[in-house]
Amino acid sequence: MPPELSVYLVEDDPLLARHVREALDAAPGIRCVGHADCLADARAELPQRRPQVLLSDLGLPDGDATELIRELGGRDGEWHPHILVFSVFGDESRVIHAIEAGADGYFLKGCPDRELVRAVQAAALGESPISPAIARHLLRHFAAGGTAGAALSADEQQVLKLFAQGYMPEEIAERIASSAHGVCVRVRQVYEKLQQRHRLALSDSLG
Repeated sequence: MPPELSVYLVEDDPLLARHVREALDAAPGIRCVGHADCLADARAELPQRRPQVLLSDLGLPDGDATELIRELGGRDGEWHPHILVFSVFGDESRVIHAIEAGADGYFLKGCPDRELVRAVQAAALGESPISPAIARHLLRHFAAGGTAGAALSADEQQVLKLFAQGYMPEEIAERIASSAHGVCVRVRQVYEKLQQRHRLALSDSLG
């Protein structure tokens, strides 16, 4: 049997946290190995639990989880999980900042359990799960020149447009003669463009 996929949840709403944990534990091959309702507890527990996937809200009682995402992404040569944001914050600036900080995927709360489980599984495979609303944010951001020095390729733009229209990875794959994994890899490339540009901007400001 393949090893269980370990997930750590950061969520301050106790009812939602319970629901998400039950949904994850009910999915074959997935186990929720811990839960924190604030940044301080997450920072203390994550190095001991070492989950494969971190599923995190953004707005927490003691701060913004974007800080935690950036900290985990900066651990060169050390353990760091695949990071999936699960939040009510759908405004463009919050989405872009979380991805720039190192999030591997961004989903809005309210999605069906099966979509959340699928997103967690995809993140563990190195893919970048994305919802239609987030795809639209990214298209607008790049179209407005929000990521100077980086542009979407024709393939990346086509994939984001199809996600924005509500198509699933398998449906997009059929339309562009690719695989579902290949479709999600293209989204990963878009995320990496945001992250690379952000790192360069930080480097320039410090230099």
